[in-house]
Amino acid sequence: MTTTMTLNDRLVELGVLGDQHDKTIQRKGAVLVNNFFMSFNGEASDETVADVLYHLTDIQVRDYALGILDKYDSKSTLSVLNYLLDKAPTDTAFINAPACLLAVHLYERGDSASAAITLSNAESHYSLGILLRRVMAAGWPPASFANMRNELHPKVVAGIFDDEDDLDA
Repeated sequence: MTTTMTLNDRLVELGVLGDQHDKTIQRKGAVLVNNFFMSFNGEASDETVADVLYHLTDIQVRDYALGILDKYDSKSTLSVLNYLLDKAPTDTAFINAPACLLAVHLYERGDSASAAITLSNAESHYSLGILLRRVMAAGWPPASFANMRNELHPKVVAGIFDDEDDLDA
């Protein structure tokens, strides 16, 4: 008899990564997230979604994803992030990264109202959520936040991959 695990079952089994420092896990997560963004066609298996959501609980992998929001066309990125947000179980650590990434994407495209609503899905103590709430409350120009992301991305890539050539950042 084969038992099929639901998305939630798989996430419970995996747990969360948080601020761990295992480069092997971070590399795997960055490659997985990049491939997910690149190949997403509107649906994915629960196992794949669970793996992406799990790896996005790592701060460095989340920051890597933050840096690739512009790598793919806006409509595709919006589709991926909406899908992940829809699939992530609410009131868990797994919803934080998709909510914040989607909020950034919306904010940088001038839709601060939708960004604020989306951001309300993230836990109030989540670090990126706190930063985004402050940025939006201060009326920071979206282009300035995008510039900050673009300046941070090479540092995140270097921190994850060191001298690895595993990924075209």
